[in-house]
Amino acid sequence: MKSRALMLLICLVGVLSPFLAQSVDLNLAGTLQLDYLFTPFGRSDPRPASHTLDGFTEELSLKLAIDISSHASANVKACFGCHGFEVGMAYVDFRLADEFNIRAGRFSPTFGEFGLRHDPGNHRLSDKPLPYDMGRMLRMMEFGRSVLPSPYVDNGIELSGSHFFGRRLQLDYAAHAVAGLRANTDTPYDVDFIASRSAAPYYIDNNSQPSVGGRVGLTARLADRVDLTIGGSAIWGAYDTRARMTYTVLGADVFLRAGRTNVRAEYLIRRTDMYAAEQERFEYALQPLADGSLPERVFQVRDGWYVEIEQPVLRNLDVILRWDGMRRRGNVAPGAAVDFDAGVSRWTLGAQYVIERGYRLKASAEHYSWWGMRSGADQDWAFHLGAVATF
Repeated sequence: MKSRALMLLICLVGVLSPFLAQSVDLNLAGTLQLDYLFTPFGRSDPRPASHTLDGFTEELSLKLAIDISSHASANVKACFGCHGFEVGMAYVDFRLADEFNIRAGRFSPTFGEFGLRHDPGNHRLSDKPLPYDMGRMLRMMEFGRSVLPSPYVDNGIELSGSHFFGRRLQLDYAAHAVAGLRANTDTPYDVDFIASRSAAPYYIDNNSQPSVGGRVGLTARLADRVDLTIGGSAIWGAYDTRARMTYTVLGADVFLRAGRTNVRAEYLIRRTDMYAAEQERFEYALQPLADGSLPERVFQVRDGWYVEIEQPVLRNLDVILRWDGMRRRGNVAPGAAVDFDAGVSRWTLGAQYVIERGYRLKASAEHYSWWGMRSGADQDWAFHLGAVATF
């Protein structure tokens, strides 16, 4: 870890030193969140932490933005969390016009609404919505990973832009080509997000076939203090080492701002090929082809949603209510912890208190309801208490 951090520092100095010698605008920003997750122990489930990251966890990010000229900028971001140090972004932007920007390097491909505010300093609750979860949900090892863990960071290029139709209508678009999600095998069951974030394959493509996708959004000013945004996103690519197994991710998002009240909703669905060919790989019977042979691939579907309401009740106190969930449908490996159809629904009630500018406290209670799980309780509780500092 120390060697990787040192390498990151050396790279930052080497990349930025030419700009530091010139007259450019520099901006340093950061976020730190320390969160404590507690889930009650019980006789039937004496160690819930065996399937979640409970206790204290820290998320730290440091971002350096450089305005090279009126048309060019560079951004570098380093992150620290449960995965250790990572390069969260390292890219350059070329702004040719409001309607046409080019981004190249390492960045988060545009997808959905939550991806724009995944940093803990930009959302009110301690953890992410379930379809975007990255390790904080209960039973994550048994149920499996989320639809698209956030932040999803990759290497590639993205074209984006905005166009204004008068003063009340704005159209945004983004289209990208990146290395894509991956698995370090040619016979996968699912995308391997741990492999996607590990050092060796993380910074290079595993099959040389780019993943493509993008988002289109439309924002309308309905009244002086009322805005409505609707958007649609998509990603497609191959994720195994031989580029035969593909995945498709689709999403729809809605955001309504009415005065000081914010309402957000998203739906995501991921269809992922699984290598078949042998019945021994699966618990449920495979459907033979017309010639009697088994198919080379079958697929699973993993979808998720969230609806979230943020309501200020005092000058420095916000209350947040969120309903989110996930579902998985498809064949499973022998001895899997889930049935063919399994899912989770979660209700969260939380609050954010602003101590002073840049310092906040977060607290929330979560209730989980499970179905299709072969062990453990059908209901779970979890409690978060966290502190956030931004600068």
